[in-house]
Amino acid sequence: MEAHGDRNWLRGDPVWWGLETKQKPPLIRNLEISIPSGMGAPSSEHRFGWARQRMRPLAWSILKPVAWSPFFLISSIFPLVFTGNTPDDQFVSGALFVISWTLLIVPVSNARNAQPTSSDNFLILPIDWALLSLGCLLFLAHIYYSPLLGWVAYAVFLTAFLRSIMMISEVFSIPPARIMSPLEKSSWDSRALPERWEINSRSWSKGKISSTPIGEGKLVLYGHTRQYTDFISISYICKFGFVQDCLFESHPHSDEIIAVLEELQFDFSQVEWPIELIAFDEEE
Repeated sequence: MEAHGDRNWLRGDPVWWGLETKQKPPLIRNLEISIPSGMGAPSSEHRFGWARQRMRPLAWSILKPVAWSPFFLISSIFPLVFTGNTPDDQFVSGALFVISWTLLIVPVSNARNAQPTSSDNFLILPIDWALLSLGCLLFLAHIYYSPLLGWVAYAVFLTAFLRSIMMISEVFSIPPARIMSPLEKSSWDSRALPERWEINSRSWSKGKISSTPIGEGKLVLYGHTRQYTDFISISYICKFGFVQDCLFESHPHSDEIIAVLEELQFDFSQVEWPIELIAFDEEE
């Protein structure tokens, strides 16, 4: 999710990092890599080039519900172990179980959908769908064959839950951000891109324009419009469909990403950033 208001649109809302509302987030935060010099960057002397746009940290919308989900998952076994203490033990157990997975899956899906340029493929969410499906099959089998299979199913569900938490933690390891630049849309021609890029639209358009695979994810070019200005953005979409900062020190593919970015020979020097969208530090 983008920051509200033009003033914080690029650097992000100060509240996200515990700053006062009137404070300005730094141009470069811890572990962020500067945009390659060959791509240019807006400064107080000129307003051309690429800038990083930070998005809302995932912790804001995910941590609280995910933290509660293990409580409901563990609670779901008590009505089956200590029977007779609820009006319908199986119903209560099933309801607690569904709540636990809902608190895990829905906030993660919503957080990803709120990110501009993220994937909308539900099945690539950081959830262990394979073990979750196996648990469902074992649960159905216990109805027809043996009650013991129900406990085996629960063990599989618990394993799937823990593995899903690990996957979500992997997404958390790199903050969401993208780099973007204003451009004159009539000058864009995707055929000028290096051969490795898959072309979705030859001319500039709102939405996905081109992409290239990197590691288990991909770099994607998108078109946007804001303040009557047209933009091109570069996002790294990880294997789980989330937007991750493509210029971050702990990114496993940062070297390859930088090499790909340096291959791009874009000249957007004819279009300035709207002054309302960029912020300069006093030392700049």
